[in-house]
Amino acid sequence: MVTRKDTGTVGDFFESYGRILGLMMLGYVLIMLFSTPSMIIARSVTTIGTELSYASADELPVRTRLDLGNTEHLKAFPQQIGEWTGYDYETTSVKEALGADVMLMRAYEHPKWYQPVFFLIMQSRNRTSFHPPIVCYPALGYTIEEEGRELVTVQNTSWVEDPWFSAIERRNETVLPVKKLVIAKNAHDTGEMTERRVVLYFYVKNAPLSSDSITMVRVDAFVPTDCAYDGILTVAKEFMGKTIPCMFEVVQRPERRLFSSLATGSIAEKLMLILLFLAPLPVIFYPELRTLAHRWTRT
Repeated sequence: MVTRKDTGTVGDFFESYGRILGLMMLGYVLIMLFSTPSMIIARSVTTIGTELSYASADELPVRTRLDLGNTEHLKAFPQQIGEWTGYDYETTSVKEALGADVMLMRAYEHPKWYQPVFFLIMQSRNRTSFHPPIVCYPALGYTIEEEGRELVTVQNTSWVEDPWFSAIERRNETVLPVKKLVIAKNAHDTGEMTERRVVLYFYVKNAPLSSDSITMVRVDAFVPTDCAYDGILTVAKEFMGKTIPCMFEVVQRPERRLFSSLATGSIAEKLMLILLFLAPLPVIFYPELRTLAHRWTRT
Protein backbone atom coordinates (compact mmCIF):
# COMPACT_ATOMS: atom_id res chain seq x y z
CA MET A 1 0.00 0.00 0.00
CA VAL A 2 2.78 2.45 0.91
CA THR A 3 4.69 1.74 -2.29
CA ARG A 4 1.63 2.33 -4.46
CA LYS A 5 0.88 5.56 -2.64
CA ASP A 6 4.45 6.83 -3.14
CA THR A 7 4.39 5.82 -6.81
CA GLY A 8 1.09 7.54 -7.31
CA THR A 9 2.35 10.69 -5.63
CA VAL A 10 5.41 10.80 -7.89
CA GLY A 11 3.26 10.11 -10.90
CA ASP A 12 0.84 12.89 -10.00
CA PHE A 13 3.76 15.29 -9.55
CA PHE A 14 5.15 14.51 -13.00
CA GLU A 15 1.70 14.69 -14.51
CA SER A 16 1.24 18.19 -13.08
CA TYR A 17 4.71 19.59 -13.67
CA GLY A 18 6.16 17.26 -16.29
CA ARG A 19 5.78 19.69 -19.18
CA ILE A 20 7.50 22.50 -17.27
CA LEU A 21 10.36 20.26 -16.14
CA GLY A 22 10.73 18.77 -19.61
CA LEU A 23 10.84 22.17 -21.30
CA MET A 24 13.45 23.31 -18.78
CA MET A 25 15.51 20.22 -19.56
CA LEU A 26 15.16 20.92 -23.28
CA GLY A 27 16.28 24.50 -22.71
CA TYR A 28 19.40 23.36 -20.85
CA VAL A 29 20.16 20.89 -23.63
CA LEU A 30 19.89 23.61 -26.28
CA ILE A 31 22.08 25.99 -24.26
CA MET A 32 24.69 23.27 -23.86
CA LEU A 33 24.62 22.25 -27.52
CA PHE A 34 25.03 25.78 -28.79
CA SER A 35 27.85 26.61 -26.39
CA THR A 36 31.57 25.95 -26.66
CA PRO A 37 33.53 23.89 -24.12
CA SER A 38 35.14 27.03 -22.73
CA MET A 39 31.75 28.69 -22.23
CA ILE A 40 30.63 25.70 -20.16
CA ILE A 41 33.88 25.27 -18.24
CA ALA A 42 34.84 28.70 -16.92
CA ARG A 43 38.47 29.71 -17.26
CA SER A 44 40.44 32.18 -15.25
CA VAL A 45 40.89 35.44 -17.13
CA THR A 46 42.98 38.44 -16.21
CA THR A 47 42.86 41.93 -17.65
CA ILE A 48 45.49 44.43 -18.73
CA GLY A 49 44.64 48.06 -18.06
CA THR A 50 46.10 51.48 -17.42
CA GLU A 51 44.17 52.21 -14.24
CA LEU A 52 44.81 50.68 -10.83
CA SER A 53 41.64 51.52 -8.92
CA TYR A 54 39.01 51.00 -11.60
CA ALA A 55 38.40 49.25 -14.92
CA SER A 56 39.18 51.36 -17.94
CA ALA A 57 37.15 51.08 -21.12
CA ASP A 58 40.12 49.79 -23.13
CA GLU A 59 41.16 46.92 -20.83
CA LEU A 60 42.21 43.73 -22.59
CA PRO A 61 41.19 40.27 -21.26
CA VAL A 62 44.12 37.84 -21.36
CA ARG A 63 45.44 34.67 -19.74
CA THR A 64 48.87 34.63 -18.15
CA ARG A 65 51.58 32.39 -19.53
CA LEU A 66 53.44 32.30 -16.21
CA ASP A 67 52.46 32.76 -12.58
CA LEU A 68 53.27 36.42 -11.96
CA GLY A 69 53.00 35.81 -8.22
CA ASN A 70 55.66 33.10 -8.18
CA THR A 71 59.29 34.15 -7.70
CA GLU A 72 60.64 31.11 -9.55
CA HIS A 73 58.36 31.78 -12.50
CA LEU A 74 59.54 35.38 -12.67
CA LYS A 75 63.17 34.28 -12.57
CA ALA A 76 62.38 32.07 -15.56
CA PHE A 77 61.21 35.11 -17.55
CA PRO A 78 63.35 35.09 -20.73
CA GLN A 79 66.67 36.85 -20.40
CA GLN A 80 67.01 36.77 -24.15
CA ILE A 81 64.18 38.48 -26.05
CA GLY A 82 65.12 38.80 -29.67
CA GLU A 83 68.40 40.70 -29.69
CA TRP A 84 67.82 42.02 -26.18
CA THR A 85 69.91 40.43 -23.41
CA GLY A 86 68.96 40.95 -19.76
CA TYR A 87 70.66 40.81 -16.39
CA ASP A 88 68.97 40.92 -12.99
CA TYR A 89 69.16 43.45 -10.17
CA GLU A 90 69.00 42.54 -6.49
CA THR A 91 65.51 43.56 -5.34
CA THR A 92 65.27 42.31 -1.74
CA SER A 93 65.55 45.71 -0.07
CA VAL A 94 63.26 47.43 -2.58
CA LYS A 95 60.67 44.66 -2.31
CA GLU A 96 60.66 44.88 1.48
CA ALA A 97 60.44 48.67 1.44
CA LEU A 98 57.42 48.61 -0.88
CA GLY A 99 55.75 45.63 0.78
CA ALA A 100 55.60 43.76 -2.52
CA ASP A 101 55.15 39.99 -2.64
CA VAL A 102 57.31 39.33 -5.69
CA MET A 103 59.48 41.51 -7.89
CA LEU A 104 61.62 41.16 -10.98
CA MET A 105 63.90 44.05 -11.92
CA ARG A 106 66.05 43.53 -14.98
CA ALA A 107 68.07 45.63 -17.43
CA TYR A 108 68.05 44.63 -21.10
CA GLU A 109 70.76 45.66 -23.54
CA HIS A 110 70.64 45.72 -27.32
CA PRO A 111 73.77 45.77 -29.51
CA LYS A 112 72.40 48.72 -31.50
CA TRP A 113 71.63 50.92 -28.49
CA TYR A 114 74.10 52.43 -26.07
CA GLN A 115 71.57 52.67 -23.21
CA PRO A 116 69.78 49.72 -21.56
CA VAL A 117 66.06 49.46 -21.08
CA PHE A 118 64.88 48.70 -17.53
CA PHE A 119 62.10 46.18 -17.04
CA LEU A 120 60.07 45.70 -13.84
CA ILE A 121 57.36 43.22 -12.80
CA MET A 122 55.98 43.71 -9.30
CA GLN A 123 53.01 41.98 -7.66
CA SER A 124 51.36 42.57 -4.32
CA ARG A 125 48.10 41.88 -2.52
CA ASN A 126 48.55 45.26 -0.84
CA ARG A 127 47.52 48.12 -3.10
CA THR A 128 49.64 50.53 -1.09
CA SER A 129 52.66 48.85 -2.68
CA PHE A 130 51.61 50.52 -5.89
CA HIS A 131 52.19 54.16 -5.23
CA PRO A 132 51.01 55.83 -8.44
CA PRO A 133 54.10 56.74 -10.45
CA ILE A 134 52.85 60.32 -10.63
CA VAL A 135 53.22 60.36 -6.83
CA CYS A 136 56.17 58.01 -6.45
CA TYR A 137 58.60 59.71 -8.82
CA PRO A 138 58.19 63.22 -7.36
CA ALA A 139 58.80 61.67 -3.92
CA LEU A 140 62.13 60.39 -5.28
CA GLY A 141 63.13 63.84 -6.44
CA TYR A 142 61.91 63.70 -10.05
CA THR A 143 59.85 66.31 -11.84
CA ILE A 144 57.13 65.10 -14.17
CA GLU A 145 57.62 66.87 -17.49
CA GLU A 146 54.86 65.07 -19.35
CA GLU A 147 52.06 62.63 -18.59
CA GLY A 148 49.97 60.80 -21.17
CA ARG A 149 49.14 57.53 -22.88
CA GLU A 150 50.81 55.55 -25.63
CA LEU A 151 49.79 52.62 -27.81
CA VAL A 152 52.26 49.74 -27.77
CA THR A 153 52.14 47.52 -30.84
CA VAL A 154 52.13 43.79 -30.11
CA GLN A 155 52.74 41.34 -32.93
CA ASN A 156 50.73 38.10 -33.09
CA THR A 157 47.49 38.85 -31.27
CA SER A 158 46.77 35.20 -30.41
CA TRP A 159 47.67 36.05 -26.80
CA VAL A 160 44.52 38.21 -26.50
CA GLU A 161 41.46 36.42 -25.13
CA ASP A 162 38.79 36.36 -27.83
CA PRO A 163 35.47 37.26 -26.12
CA TRP A 164 33.00 34.36 -26.47
CA PHE A 165 35.57 32.65 -28.72
CA SER A 166 33.73 33.91 -31.77
CA ALA A 167 35.19 33.09 -35.15
CA ILE A 168 36.61 36.54 -35.72
CA GLU A 169 39.57 36.78 -38.07
CA ARG A 170 42.62 37.84 -36.10
CA ARG A 171 44.83 40.66 -37.24
CA ASN A 172 48.60 40.29 -37.39
CA GLU A 173 49.04 42.89 -34.65
CA THR A 174 47.14 44.81 -32.01
CA VAL A 175 47.80 47.76 -29.76
CA LEU A 176 48.01 47.84 -25.99
CA PRO A 177 47.22 51.17 -24.26
CA VAL A 178 49.81 52.04 -21.61
CA LYS A 179 50.55 55.07 -19.47
CA LYS A 180 53.53 57.28 -20.21
CA LEU A 181 55.58 59.59 -18.04
CA VAL A 182 58.56 61.75 -18.96
CA ILE A 183 60.46 62.57 -15.79
CA ALA A 184 63.60 64.54 -14.98
CA LYS A 185 65.86 65.17 -12.01
CA ASN A 186 67.77 68.41 -11.44
CA ALA A 187 70.85 69.16 -9.35
CA HIS A 188 69.95 70.80 -6.03
CA ASP A 189 72.71 73.40 -6.18
CA THR A 190 72.65 74.47 -9.85
CA GLY A 191 69.17 73.37 -10.96
CA GLU A 192 70.77 71.80 -14.01
CA MET A 193 69.07 68.70 -15.38
CA THR A 194 71.13 65.62 -14.48
CA GLU A 195 68.79 62.78 -15.44
CA ARG A 196 65.81 62.22 -17.70
CA ARG A 197 63.68 59.14 -18.27
CA VAL A 198 60.69 57.95 -20.26
CA VAL A 199 58.43 55.51 -18.39
CA LEU A 200 55.75 53.17 -19.73
CA TYR A 201 53.56 51.02 -17.47
CA PHE A 202 50.30 49.12 -17.10
CA TYR A 203 48.54 46.93 -14.54
CA VAL A 204 47.51 43.28 -14.65
CA LYS A 205 44.41 42.51 -12.60
CA ASN A 206 42.97 39.09 -11.83
CA ALA A 207 39.45 37.96 -12.54
CA PRO A 208 36.90 39.16 -9.94
CA LEU A 209 36.74 37.00 -6.80
CA SER A 210 39.74 34.89 -7.90
CA SER A 211 42.46 36.95 -6.22
CA ASP A 212 43.05 40.48 -4.98
CA SER A 213 46.65 40.55 -6.23
CA ILE A 214 47.68 43.35 -8.58
CA THR A 215 50.70 43.28 -10.88
CA MET A 216 52.46 46.28 -12.37
CA VAL A 217 54.60 45.95 -15.48
CA ARG A 218 56.93 48.86 -16.22
CA VAL A 219 59.55 49.72 -18.82
CA ASP A 220 61.73 52.81 -18.53
CA ALA A 221 64.84 54.14 -20.22
CA PHE A 222 67.23 57.07 -19.90
CA VAL A 223 66.78 59.96 -22.29
CA PRO A 224 69.57 62.40 -23.25
CA THR A 225 68.99 65.64 -21.38
CA ASP A 226 69.78 67.83 -24.38
CA CYS A 227 67.51 66.37 -27.07
CA ALA A 228 64.00 65.02 -27.75
CA TYR A 229 62.89 61.72 -26.25
CA ASP A 230 60.99 60.41 -29.29
CA GLY A 231 63.68 57.95 -30.36
CA ILE A 232 64.03 56.40 -26.89
CA LEU A 233 60.24 56.28 -26.55
CA THR A 234 60.04 54.26 -29.77
CA VAL A 235 62.68 51.85 -28.47
CA ALA A 236 60.86 51.44 -25.13
CA LYS A 237 57.54 50.79 -26.89
CA GLU A 238 59.07 48.22 -29.22
CA PHE A 239 60.72 46.43 -26.31
CA MET A 240 57.52 46.38 -24.25
CA GLY A 241 55.67 44.98 -27.26
CA LYS A 242 58.14 42.08 -27.37
CA THR A 243 57.66 41.27 -23.67
CA ILE A 244 53.86 40.91 -23.83
CA PRO A 245 53.77 37.45 -25.54
CA CYS A 246 56.34 36.25 -22.98
CA MET A 247 53.93 37.03 -20.14
CA PHE A 248 50.60 36.04 -21.63
CA GLU A 249 49.55 32.67 -22.90
CA VAL A 250 48.58 31.86 -26.45
CA VAL A 251 44.87 31.06 -26.30
CA GLN A 252 42.95 28.49 -28.25
CA ARG A 253 41.67 29.23 -31.68
CA PRO A 254 37.90 29.87 -31.88
CA GLU A 255 36.17 26.73 -30.68
CA ARG A 256 33.37 24.88 -32.41
CA ARG A 257 30.02 24.72 -30.71
CA LEU A 258 29.11 21.34 -29.24
CA PHE A 259 26.23 20.87 -31.71
CA SER A 260 28.58 21.24 -34.70
CA SER A 261 31.14 18.91 -33.16
CA LEU A 262 28.59 16.15 -32.51
CA ALA A 263 26.68 16.58 -35.79
CA THR A 264 29.85 16.19 -37.88
CA GLY A 265 31.47 13.57 -35.66
CA SER A 266 31.38 9.80 -35.54
CA ILE A 267 28.24 7.65 -35.49
CA ALA A 268 28.47 7.44 -31.68
CA GLU A 269 28.65 11.24 -31.42
CA LYS A 270 25.65 11.67 -33.74
CA LEU A 271 23.75 9.12 -31.64
CA MET A 272 24.64 11.11 -28.52
CA LEU A 273 23.25 14.25 -30.18
CA ILE A 274 19.96 12.48 -30.92
CA LEU A 275 19.72 11.12 -27.37
CA LEU A 276 20.29 14.60 -25.92
CA PHE A 277 17.34 15.91 -27.91
CA LEU A 278 15.17 12.90 -27.01
CA ALA A 279 15.97 12.87 -23.28
CA PRO A 280 13.48 15.64 -22.27
CA LEU A 281 10.61 14.22 -24.38
CA PRO A 282 9.48 11.48 -21.94
CA VAL A 283 9.19 14.12 -19.23
CA ILE A 284 7.31 16.59 -21.47
CA PHE A 285 4.85 13.94 -22.68
CA TYR A 286 4.62 12.06 -19.38
CA PRO A 287 0.82 12.59 -18.98
CA GLU A 288 0.15 11.12 -22.44
CA LEU A 289 2.57 8.26 -21.87
CA ARG A 290 0.96 7.52 -18.49
CA THR A 291 -2.50 7.45 -20.07
CA LEU A 292 -1.32 5.07 -22.78
CA ALA A 293 0.26 2.85 -20.13
CA HIS A 294 -3.02 2.67 -18.18
CA ARG A 295 -4.95 1.78 -21.33
CA TRP A 296 -2.40 -0.91 -22.17
CA THR A 297 -2.63 -2.48 -18.73
CA ARG A 298 -6.45 -2.51 -18.86
CA THR A 299 -6.47 -4.33 -22.13
